[in-house]
Amino acid sequence: MNQEKVGKFISQLRKEYNMTQQELADKLQITDKAVSKWEIGRCMPDISFLEQLSSIFQVTVKEILNGERTFRKKELIGKEDILVVENVSKSFGRKIVLKDISITIKEGEILGIIGPNGAGKTTLIKTILSFYKKDTGSIKILGYDNQKSLEDALSKVGSIVENPDMYEHLSGRKNLEITALINSIKDKKYIEEMIQFVGLKDRIDDKVKKYSLGMKQRLGLANALIKKPKLLILDEPTNGLDPHGIRNLREMLKKLSNESMSILICSHILSEVENICDRIVIIDKGKIVDEFGIEEVKYKNKSLEEEYFLKTDKFEEEYGD
Repeated sequence: MNQEKVGKFISQLRKEYNMTQQELADKLQITDKAVSKWEIGRCMPDISFLEQLSSIFQVTVKEILNGERTFRKKELIGKEDILVVENVSKSFGRKIVLKDISITIKEGEILGIIGPNGAGKTTLIKTILSFYKKDTGSIKILGYDNQKSLEDALSKVGSIVENPDMYEHLSGRKNLEITALINSIKDKKYIEEMIQFVGLKDRIDDKVKKYSLGMKQRLGLANALIKKPKLLILDEPTNGLDPHGIRNLREMLKKLSNESMSILICSHILSEVENICDRIVIIDKGKIVDEFGIEEVKYKNKSLEEEYFLKTDKFEEEYGD
């Protein structure tokens, strides 16, 4: 850990907030000399001060220790944490599939999880949704534990995991009406709005078995939105979509994000993740390789693909079989 880098970052944050060393010291109830020692890299703040600095400057402890931001959008700073995953591990028999995974999604944020096949992306989603029981760690959705308070935790979550699960012999409309009934949604106007939103107005009364894969994806999105979720979880949402469908999905997700919905996307299509997401988490071999904001990639004048291979190649060198 580079004490000098941490110190420079604390100094940078303090100046961004137009705060003197004495003013920061007063907030922390310490001397200005202690702050000065941190900033010149002579010593490190202990964990209690790191947590206070995190709260004051709206950055994570991890960002302070790394000496740099993950470039979260300014409008997300101070927003409510919608999903908090802390140190989650999951094994199947002796095979470790997830190891000490920690992620946070704020209100209105779009987080992309990327990684190679078998990295653990879908397992993470299914663990968040309680399809799988985690071995260790905690998962909270809107403050509710996803095991101790399962119903409350999932009450405001919409999801598409792998392929949308629909009644093929029924119409698209009937599928949405069933979901609305299960979730006690009586607002028929809202159902019509969702049909219009996903662009299925002309085919909504056809049986689902007549739908293309792309149409099923759009119906699945409408179905996930029926319960008016605060968190939307999508696993490979662009599967089966043509270029127009992908563009429409991108626009829909951006609109939902602007309306304060939080979105978690797992995908292997890097170009679309780059166009849609605010922040990226790379997973490989069940571990988090890195986490960063899209703005950070742009700041470096790199593409997400370049950043992805740089990070994963380095990870393979250190942890590869």
